[in-house]
Amino acid sequence: MKGFVNISKPYGMTSSDVVVKVRGILRRVSGEKQKVGHLGTLDPIGTGVLPIAVGTATRLFDYMQQKVKVYRATFVFGETTDTLDCTGKIVENSSVIPTREQIDETAKNIVGDVEQIPPQYSAKSVGGVRAYDLARKGIQVELKPKKVTVYYVKTVDCDIDGTPYALKKNEYAFEIACSSGTYIRSIARDLAASLGTVAYMSSICRIKSGDFEICDSVSLADFEKMPLEYLKPIDCALKSFEKVQIDDAQTSKVLNGVSIKVDILPLGDFVVERDGEVLGMGECANGLLHMKTRL
Repeated sequence: MKGFVNISKPYGMTSSDVVVKVRGILRRVSGEKQKVGHLGTLDPIGTGVLPIAVGTATRLFDYMQQKVKVYRATFVFGETTDTLDCTGKIVENSSVIPTREQIDETAKNIVGDVEQIPPQYSAKSVGGVRAYDLARKGIQVELKPKKVTVYYVKTVDCDIDGTPYALKKNEYAFEIACSSGTYIRSIARDLAASLGTVAYMSSICRIKSGDFEICDSVSLADFEKMPLEYLKPIDCALKSFEKVQIDDAQTSKVLNGVSIKVDILPLGDFVVERDGEVLGMGECANGLLHMKTRL
C-alpha cells in the first residue's frame, strides 16, 4: 500500500493525531501496519490541507519540502500574545491600528527571501529542548533566524468559497504564499512591527501544499468510510517534476544502483518512469541518470 491522502485537518487536532488516525484506518483495511507520515505540520488551531504519505511515498518528504504552500490567515492588530496566536495570553497592546491601504503597501516589503525569527512558542530545538517547553517555563531564548521565501502577502475580503470574512474592526484576512518552514505567526509579528504596532494570528487555514489543494481534500470522517477511494497514487504529488522514461533493460540497471546514459536529462530532480509507472526520483550525476530515491 502506497500513495497519498489529502486530508482536510480539522481544528483542534495535532498533525500527529491525524497521522495516528489515518494509520489506524489503513491498518483495519489492509490487516497490516502501514508506514504513514505527514508532509508539513499544521498547528492544532490550523485547518486545511495536510498531505499524508503512505508506504514508500514517505520517502518523498524532502522533495515535497521544496514546494510552495499557500495559507489563508487572519491577523488581529493592536494587541499581541505570548504565542503570537489566539491560544496565548495578551502581553502587549498598541493604539496603532493600520488601515488596509497601509497594510497592503507595507506587505510588499516583507516579500522575497527573508531571515525569519521563529516564535518563542515553536518546536525549534534549543540545546535539545523544544523552544515551547522553555517558553512555558518563562524562559526566553534567542532563536536563530531561518532563511525562508515569502512569495506574496495580500489582504482578502472573502473566504475561498466566496463567503465574506466576519472580522473585527482591527482584524484583517490575508492570503500568503511561502516556502516550507515559514511561520505565519512570525509574519503577523513582523508585518505589525513594520507598521509601528503589534499583532497576532487569530486563525489559519492551509489551502495549498505543492500539488495538493483544499478543493480536493477529504475529511477524516469521509476517508474512514472509503479509505482506498481517497488513497491516491504517488504521481499525484509529482506533477510539477519533469519525467524521464526508461525501458526494461535500463530499469534493471538503475534499480540495482547502476547509473545509465540517457539522451536528455533534466536539471535537478526528476521522476523516473517505466511504461507510466513511477519507479523513483532520479538525478543527473556526471551526465548519467542515477536513481536517487527508489519508490
